[in-house]
Amino acid sequence: MAFSETGLWADVRELPGALSATLEHATGVAEAAALLRRPDVKRIVATGNGAAYYVAHALWLASLEGAAGGPPIVAVPCGVAVREGFRWQPGDAVLAVSSSGEFRDVVEIARAAGDRPCVAITAGADSSLAAASTATVLQHVANQRAVTHTQALAGAYGAGLALWAAVTGDAALAALLATAPEAAERAVAEASPWAAEQEAAFAAAPPAAGVVVGGGPAWAAALELALMLKEISRIPAEGVETREGATSAMFGLAPGHLMVSLDPEGDPQGDEALRLCAATGASTLRFPAAATERARLSLITSLPAAAALSAVLAVAAGHDVDKPTWTDAYYETARSAT
Repeated sequence: MAFSETGLWADVRELPGALSATLEHATGVAEAAALLRRPDVKRIVATGNGAAYYVAHALWLASLEGAAGGPPIVAVPCGVAVREGFRWQPGDAVLAVSSSGEFRDVVEIARAAGDRPCVAITAGADSSLAAASTATVLQHVANQRAVTHTQALAGAYGAGLALWAAVTGDAALAALLATAPEAAERAVAEASPWAAEQEAAFAAAPPAAGVVVGGGPAWAAALELALMLKEISRIPAEGVETREGATSAMFGLAPGHLMVSLDPEGDPQGDEALRLCAATGASTLRFPAAATERARLSLITSLPAAAALSAVLAVAAGHDVDKPTWTDAYYETARSAT
């Protein structure tokens, strides 16, 4: 089977349209933004698990690159925020991300929010998370044929950026976000022939381990690709910020391993990380140009190539791309008891 025949790639091909629907409808954005603009909101604790946590992480990174104001965002994995020892502060608001709206720890955080405002980003309008939250921003998912989130991830991040632009009045971010569906279309178009090249390169010997690097908001995209390599390709992988890739993550690389750069060609730190990782004997890849453009959109624009590469490596190793062996165990522990 080729990567292009998988349900995962079918989901990716529909990603630009699903993202466009999320942004066009902007369901719940105005109400949620009004909640987070309240003068008593001093900090936004953005939380989720896995890819949803990377959405929170990307929103934090994107907020650091904006000129507009707004309460600070701190991104916290839901496994940390759900613990009794987590110190909530006066003026905290919760931004809870879960596509299904049923991830156990995220739902518990929303239910325990009490007087803290809680905004959900979810595709499940009737979900446990939406029911427990003060306001809900809805994303659109046209289809999810594969277990791995693609449309859901892009939609959650698009909804989060739309919310943040509304909270802060960041017109530049709003204008950039309006170009996201078109940027995603280009990324899908470039990812397909690029991934076909990787099919030939890795058909005989998939890598044994991987490191993914990305600078600025692309750090979150590096985390997501590392997750995809683990969940789809079953390859141990680490996602790091670019400087970490050149100064620590490269220590474990060796021949038979893979390093992937999400930084554009000509980026000094990215070029240095690529050179140093190649010197270890590891194979190195740079994502196609459309996947590395417009840093605050990188979690979206890198997603088609990330899914395609992970599928290519999974097929080469004989794994089921659309329903990995860990699926049942994951749902058993992750889903809430409604």
